[in-house]
Amino acid sequence: MFGIGRKDRHGRQVRIEHRGRYTRASRTGGVALRAEKKVGPVNLTANTSKGLRASARVSKGLRVALQNGRFQLIGRWQKGPVGFNLSKTGVSASARNRMGSFNFLKPQYSSFRFAGVQLRGRKAATLQLVYLMILAVIFLARFSVFVLWALTLPVMFVWDFLTGLVEGARTEELCDEGTRTG
Repeated sequence: MFGIGRKDRHGRQVRIEHRGRYTRASRTGGVALRAEKKVGPVNLTANTSKGLRASARVSKGLRVALQNGRFQLIGRWQKGPVGFNLSKTGVSASARNRMGSFNFLKPQYSSFRFAGVQLRGRKAATLQLVYLMILAVIFLARFSVFVLWALTLPVMFVWDFLTGLVEGARTEELCDEGTRTG
C-alpha cells in the first residue's frame, strides 16, 4: 500500500508513498487530492497542492501546459541510460547508473546513493565523476586486454604456420637422408 517492499529496476526500495486514484500521500509532499478529466486533446487536472493545470501533448515526449496561469514546456526523452530534458528555463542531459544519475549540463541536479545514503548536488556530482572514472578505467583495461588478444592472434597464427613449415621441411629432409643412407 505504501510502497514498502516494492523495488525499482535496480532492486532498491521505491518511494514510501500511497498513490490512489484520487489521493496521494507521501513523506515529503504530504497529502493531496486530485481529479483528472480529458477534454479532447487537453488534460485538465485539479490538485489540492499544485492547483489547476491544463496540458496537451505536442509530440512524443513533448507537452505544453498552463498551471495556475504559468506556461510550462516539458520535454523528456530517454534512450538507454541517457536522458534529455527540455523546459522553458533550458535543457539538461543526464546519465543514469547503478549509483544514481549524473547531470552533464546541471551538475547540481545529480544524485549518488551508496550503502543506503543518498546525496544530491555538487557532492553527488563529484562522487559520480569518481565512479564514472573508475568505470572508464575498468573499461579501458578490459578493452586493452581484448585488443592485445586480437593483435596476438594473427602473430600466433603466422608463428604456428612458419614453425609448421620449418618442422615439415626438417622432417622431409631427415626422411630424404634416411632413404639415401639406407
